[in-house]
Amino acid sequence: MRKVFIPLAVAALALTACGSFNESSTDTPTSEQNSAQGQSTVHTGVANWEGTDDLGASYVATTGTTAPSGVDEARELMGASGKQLSYVAVTVDNRQGSAPASVGEVSFTDPDGSLVQYSTLSNFLNYQEAAEELSVDASNRVIEVHNAFTADEYQVAVGQKKTVILASESKVPEQVTNAAVNGMTALAPTDKTAETDKATGAPEPTEPVGSNEALADLRGTTLKGNDIRFGIYNPNYQKELNAEMPEALNGAWGALCSVAATEEQLNETGALTDGGHVWRSINYALPEAGVPGLGSEADYKAYEAEARVEGGDEKCVLVHSVDPAAATKTTTATVGQYVGTAELLNAVEVQ
Repeated sequence: MRKVFIPLAVAALALTACGSFNESSTDTPTSEQNSAQGQSTVHTGVANWEGTDDLGASYVATTGTTAPSGVDEARELMGASGKQLSYVAVTVDNRQGSAPASVGEVSFTDPDGSLVQYSTLSNFLNYQEAAEELSVDASNRVIEVHNAFTADEYQVAVGQKKTVILASESKVPEQVTNAAVNGMTALAPTDKTAETDKATGAPEPTEPVGSNEALADLRGTTLKGNDIRFGIYNPNYQKELNAEMPEALNGAWGALCSVAATEEQLNETGALTDGGHVWRSINYALPEAGVPGLGSEADYKAYEAEARVEGGDEKCVLVHSVDPAAATKTTTATVGQYVGTAELLNAVEVQ
């Protein structure tokens, strides 16, 4: 049964502060020249910015900071780690403010008028956009990290001081004419830095989350001329299958697939991998484990497992190894007719 837990605990994270104040470069017009010409000042290479809103809350922003705890992990689980994010930390001091403050956006404009916007991290942690094979544990961890960066976490009550992290798929321009918080509070260069060591982060996972990468996807041709594919499910799905199947079947899980071979032929096929691990179809695994049959939930899980790796006209059968250690990264395997022993008849190599 798919579980979803949404913890609300938030842990602190130590982040490195970054950058220093750097005034406009020598080849950039001076403030007096810009004012005389009616143009905005161009700030070059500025890492730190500050400003105060009309209600007394002050903001110090530092660009180029690192991701807070949990974010890189969650995005890797989502399959989104290939798209790099840029981060900015903002320390909000609302001890002198007269109303609650929030940071939903930090923006930077370059001399050409192009805008780079940073927003709350929850915008980049949507587990529903993740790969289809995302496991229950992985989904729960992404949700857990997401909940550490919802809009509520970017609210700062009167009398409070808090540092939050925002992200963008673009980097702060080297030259900036305007910087602002929430599009309203102007920011100016400063030598102050955000208190990144006090930034909000996600809690540590309650249990380790494995990989979503398949441990094997090997192909070959049987001696009968049928295409054959042997795969080993990813570590997260291994755990999920073991949780749903009878305890006597705790072990490693994979699938044998083919377009040309029949399901009956696949059920009589086995595999042999490194370490002498024998894989056989669920039809053999059940009686050998002393299990009379699968309950409704386990039976559906077996059906789901087969369906998740089938493609086009391909059909698959679930295969099992009694040793959980068989679920390791595998680059070659031997596939043949399973006759109830470690020996396989008419064996061929798949890779």
